[in-house]
Formats: sequence, structure tokens, C-alpha cells
Amino acid sequence: MAKTMLIADDLTGTLDSGVCLLAQGAHVLVDDSSMDGAFASTDGALCVNTASRHMAPAEAAEHVYALVSAAKKAGVRRIVKKTDSALRGNIGAELAAALKASGEPRLHFIPALPAMGRVTCGGVHYVDGVPVSESVFGRDPFEPVTVSDVREVIALQSEVPTMLVRSGEPVPCDFEGIVVYDAQTDGDVASRIQQIDAARDAGVLAGCAGLASALASMEADKAADQATPAFTGNLLVVCGSVNDVSRRQCDLAEESGARVFHIAETEKSDDAWLCGDDGRAFVAAVNASWAANPLTVVNGSGLEDLSSLIPEGADVRQVVSDHIGGLLAAICAAGVRGRALVTGGDVLTSFLAQAKVAELSPLGQVSDGVVAFKVGLGADDLVIASKSGGFGNDELLVQMAQLGTK
Repeated sequence: MAKTMLIADDLTGTLDSGVCLLAQGAHVLVDDSSMDGAFASTDGALCVNTASRHMAPAEAAEHVYALVSAAKKAGVRRIVKKTDSALRGNIGAELAAALKASGEPRLHFIPALPAMGRVTCGGVHYVDGVPVSESVFGRDPFEPVTVSDVREVIALQSEVPTMLVRSGEPVPCDFEGIVVYDAQTDGDVASRIQQIDAARDAGVLAGCAGLASALASMEADKAADQATPAFTGNLLVVCGSVNDVSRRQCDLAEESGARVFHIAETEKSDDAWLCGDDGRAFVAAVNASWAANPLTVVNGSGLEDLSSLIPEGADVRQVVSDHIGGLLAAICAAGVRGRALVTGGDVLTSFLAQAKVAELSPLGQVSDGVVAFKVGLGADDLVIASKSGGFGNDELLVQMAQLGTK
């Protein structure tokens, strides 16, 4: 029986938090469509991707409410609503839904991920010392984060009362609503979780991978999830994120001598391209490079105007994700040549769907914010790593390639 249920709004988030719970037997579902028997068959932590990051708030809330209600009915003791470390997505709607479905008086929300430069001070969320709305996430071309005060972010989608608890202040056990906590170090996050647990009030929690890591530290021997998994061989990077961080990582990889294949309008929008002569030649060239070179990059980080190239009313982001995910599936079908790193949760989700992979078992972190897992592809196994588009330094792709040669 699952003791903890972690609900994330995208797959990279499900994995980077799920890997923290490996010692609890973390079991990852790619989406929330295959829940039958999952509670009973999981002995530890059940981690579920709702894929609700880009849904309308009401639809996202409905998914979360249904999952939490099912978890409570099945006897799950702790609900963890995983949130994006830069406050993207339907934060207010999903937290409110989790709180309501849990039946608890309070939801404790610790949004910080200090290890990656995301901290909360005075209720304001910062990324690398800059208020999040003024960071690269405030310039997101699809869903910019427009405010930096966490309570204001929640209030954009919810009327549930919120309360800020600053560093050094006690856990409020008489407040009903969403409690937001300041945290500027990993120790701050860990001590808050310990205080909330000591008050026997940890029935429903929210936060990012920093919260999951603190829970793992408190509840289990961390030997299992501290081990770095084997991640060796030539590296294929498939980048579908348009975040400035991902774009710089791809550019620096090319400057460092990596073989880079650029994909733009046609490759991202034309259904016939992959099945045509040009698409087959592209797949063959990428596969040959993957077999021969330490680092090969398929770079889809450009932000083109595709409005005239896709059907009216279609979601541009989903169309692009499906085409890049399908491209990766075709490359793998032509012959797995080592390991892969996928940047962008939407691309990863689409690839797994097209490869008909429904469940994942994380292997561990190979670098901060980069999680490895094994995927069975017919007779072959492929070790894939994933990361959010905004994670990592500019040299990350080059460093990951070097990691595989050690």
C-alpha cells in the first residue's frame, strides 16, 4: 500500500522529486490515466504526473482533486503536491484542490529549492538572487511568471486564505488555509519539515524537489538515493525547451565542438517530414553521430513563429513537443547508441507516449536536477536523463558528456 503520494504537473518534476524517494520504493506513472491498482501495488511512494502544467486552471484542479480524493480513500497517509521551483503552472488552483480533497485544515507550502538557487524570503521567491518575475522565467514566451510574492501567485487562481511564516516563526497549528514558508537553505527546508511532522500536521504538503529531499532525509536511510547511477557512453541531447538557459547550453555545446543538428519550422510542424526522404536522412545522420561522437545535440530551442504552419486552434507547444518527441522515438528505433538527455518535460512525455512507455523507475541523480531512468525499447534498454529547461549552468551538456567517459 502506498504511504505517500506525490503529484506533479509535469514529468521532469515527477522524476526530480521521485528520485528523492527511491529509498521508499518510488514508483512513477507517466500520466494519471493508469491508476487502477496503483495504490495497492506500490509499497512506498507513488509519484504521478498529471501533465497539467499547461491546462486551464479548472481542469488542472479537477485532476488534482480526483487524485487526492482517490488517495485518501485508499488510505494514503501523506499527500505531496509537487510544484515548479520557479512557480510556473497552476499553483493556486492545484494547491487549493489538494487541500480541499485532503480534508486537512492546512496545506504547508515550502516553495524553495536552495540547491538550485531558488529561495523564498519575506514571501518573495527568488531565482539566483533575482525575484522570479524578473528572472528568465518572467520572460517565458508561453507562460511568464508575472509576480514574485508567493501569496500573490496563489491568489491569482484561488480564494483560499494564505499565511506567510518567516524564518524563526513557529508552525501555525490554528490557521486554516495555505501556509507559505520562507526558506533560504536546505537546512531551513529540513527543519520546517521536521517541525511540521513533530506537530503531527504533515498530511498534505507542497513544494518542489527540496521538499521531497527533506522528507527522504527525515524518513529513510538515504544510501539508496545518494548512489550515482551508471550513466556512460556517447550522449545524445534532445532539447525542446525554449528557455534561455537551455538555449545557452546548446550554443556552448556547439562552440565546444559538439555535433549539433538544428531543427526549426519544418521539423517542428510538418507531419510528413519525418516519414519523407529528408526526415529519414536526418534520423540516419543523428544516429551515425550518436554512435561516433561523445556529444550529439538535436537543438530545438529556437522560438519560431509557427502560427501559419499548424492547424488553426492547435496548441503550438503540444504540436512542437509531439514532433520532437516523435523524432527522438524514430532515432531510437533506428538503433540505440548509448544514453540520452531530454530537456523539456513536454518533449519527454510525448516521446514516452509514442514509445508506449507507461511506467518509470528512476535510477538516481547524475547531477543536480538531472535524473536518470531506464526505458525498455523492444529488445534494447535506453538510459535516459531528463531535466527542466531552466536547470543547470551553461556548460552542463559538455559536462554531462564528459561524465560518460570517466
